[in-house]
Amino acid sequence: MELFGTDGVRGKAGKKVSAVNAMRLAMATGIYFKQFSRTNKILVGKDTRRSGYMIENAIVSGLTAVGFDVIQIGQMTTD
Repeated sequence: MELFGTDGVRGKAGKKVSAVNAMRLAMATGIYFKQFSRTNKILVGKDTRRSGYMIENAIVSGLTAVGFDVIQIGQMTTD
């Protein structure tokens, strides 16, 4: 299953971009960033789509699972 496009992760929320896939990707990303981070804090924002809530919660779960203190900053624009 192809998940990455030229501009990042691409796919229909709930299908390719499932909560499980988002959590796994967040865990892998968190493990990578832990190598270079001097803090255990990380910010997570989301866009205004309804799927943002599912994806945000999955990402927070994944990052928390690998030891990050997640600060949720809510909806952000993509400007």
